[in-house]
This record gives sequence, structure tokens and C-alpha cells, in this order.
Amino acid sequence: MEPKFVQVKNYLLNLFQTERFETGRQTPTEFELMDTLNVSRNTVRKAVEELEKEGIVSRKHGSGTFFVSLNEEEDRAEKSGGLIGLGNFYFMDYIYPEIIRGIEDTLFESGYSLVLANCNQDYSRELSSLQRLIDQGIKGLILEPSRNFLIDREHPITKMLENLQIPIVATHWGRNNAKLSTVTINDELAGYEAIRHFLKKGHKKIGIVYKEDVQAAYLRYKGYSRAMEEAGLPLDPDRMICYDDAGEAQDTNQGYICTKELLRRAPDTTAVFYFNDNIALQGYEALRELNLNIPGDISVIGFDNFHNTHLVHPPLTTFEHPKYNLGKWAAKILIDEIQQGERVHPMEVIFEPILVERESVRDLIKDPL
Repeated sequence: MEPKFVQVKNYLLNLFQTERFETGRQTPTEFELMDTLNVSRNTVRKAVEELEKEGIVSRKHGSGTFFVSLNEEEDRAEKSGGLIGLGNFYFMDYIYPEIIRGIEDTLFESGYSLVLANCNQDYSRELSSLQRLIDQGIKGLILEPSRNFLIDREHPITKMLENLQIPIVATHWGRNNAKLSTVTINDELAGYEAIRHFLKKGHKKIGIVYKEDVQAAYLRYKGYSRAMEEAGLPLDPDRMICYDDAGEAQDTNQGYICTKELLRRAPDTTAVFYFNDNIALQGYEALRELNLNIPGDISVIGFDNFHNTHLVHPPLTTFEHPKYNLGKWAAKILIDEIQQGERVHPMEVIFEPILVERESVRDLIKDPL
């Protein structure tokens, strides 16, 4: 239930609207409100103080309280509510339902509704899907475009965004577009920490499977490279297998395909970092077909802490992805920018990676091959 002073405040706001109060008209006295609403004098005074702070009434000592204007309140009402667009051009499964839930819950609390544009990696539909969102009169946009690591200033999406007069928040993106607020993860640190974990367990022949045209994957690859170089280990091309969106659109089992390619090129590999859990689980199947035991023959780390990674055998060591909170913060920042009424200095929220240790990594120091 609302506090009593809020009930008094809402009563007065409704009174001002229904009776079409004009500027300078005196409001009901404190005693009239106490009698009508059966509340204390302190409750009435708190409600009036709130209205005075918002510029809706003005108090004159010894004379009473007078109506000023509802313009500020009407402006706030006009700014709250409406449609928010979500452009996400990957498959609407895996970690994305939880991210969307975080976005939608936060928008709902502020009176907004979510509309989605998704093209399941059909690039010919990407721009037209965005345009359809814009044509619906959205008040703001949350966006994660496909192949986002390749988007530069001349890209059609960049040009479209530059012409929009609404706030935009990017998720898992922003490296090549500093003008947008962004919510993401410290992906380079995640790749670095994954390899450091392998190194602490005595692994040196470490491979990686990643998606080269996606910002998160590329940055995790950079972290992999930095950790290997700091350890004085060679960056062996045979242990670094990548794919792209086009390849995934043709065959979604890239983790399976790339794992077999990696082990064909470098069969002595003892550990593999997969840039996400989805391809790590596909890698599990490839390793089983190759009669390799996890972690006895080869160790595995993924990323995202996808909901079933603790159920596979062996349970997958991975990094926590703040799925719901990432969506929540993207929505919170967007709402804030909408309500300020103009583009603000871009914000950046970066979540730190947290390793979830399970049973897919062998300690070669304690248990050498």
C-alpha cells in the first residue's frame, strides 16, 4: 500500500486536473484535507512539501497554499511509458532469454513496453528490422548488432544510428562506437584469466576456439594471446581456430567442427578455451568422438555459465555471465537517458568475469600425464 502522504499527494494532483485549477487558485487548507482524508497534519504537510519541491504548488506564509502548474508533472508523464526497441541479431536462445527478461522487467517497472527485432543472422534483414522498430515510434533502442567487431564509421548501421534522435544503449558492443552507452563484460580479462588458470594447473599447449567477427570473442582471444605471451609461450596458429557469423549461419555446430580441426592440426593440445559454453558443449561431443577423456586427456574452459553446464559430464569450468543484470542495467541506463530528454555523456558498465570452477580442468602439476 502507498504511504499516506503519497495518497494525499495523488488526491491533490487528481483534484487539480479534474477541477482544472488555474494558476494562483488556493488549494484546500490543511484542516480541510485532514477532515476529508482522515489523515494527520504532518501527513498533509509532507504531501504539500513534495508538491512544492516539484513546482506544482507554492506556499505563502500566513496566506495558504496556491496552485502553480502541472506542466512539470505532465512532462514527466509524457516521458514515461511507450515503446522501447531491442535489436538483437543472433538466435533468440542460449543466454539471450535471461538478458531480455532483465530488460523487460526493468522497463515494465517504469511503464515501458518492449518490442523486438530479430533476424536470426539473416543479414539482409538487419537494417530493415531496425527500421521497422524505428517506424513504430520507439523512445529508445537497446542494440547488439551482428558481426559487431567489424562495424566501423562507414558501416550502414553506424550511419543509421547517427541519424537517430533517440537514446541508444549497446550490449556486448561499443569498442568501435564510443558515442553510445554500453553494458558489457571485461572480455579481454576473461580470456586472460582462463589461460592463467590453465597455466597454474601446468598446461602449456593451450588452444582456443573463438568467433573472429564478434567483439566479445575477439577480446577474449586478445586476453588469451596476452597471457600466452607473458608466459613466454608461442602463439601457435594451429591451436587458434576461429570461425565467423557466415560460417555459423551455414552450420551452427562450429564448436564441434573447430575442435576436430584443432586436434587434427595440434593433437598434443592439453587444454582448450572456448569463447562460450555453447561451442564448448559442442566441443565435448567432438572430443568424445575422438576418444579423448575430459579432463584426463584434455581440459576445457567455457564462458557464460549456461544453465546446463553443471549437468554435463564432467561439469564444465566456465565464467559467470551476468545475464539478467546486464539486461537490467542496459534498460536502466536507457530509461535515464530518455527521462533526461537529451543525449548525455555515454555511460559504460563493465562486469568483471568470475570463474566458476568445476571438474573439466586437470591439474597437471598434482596429476602429471
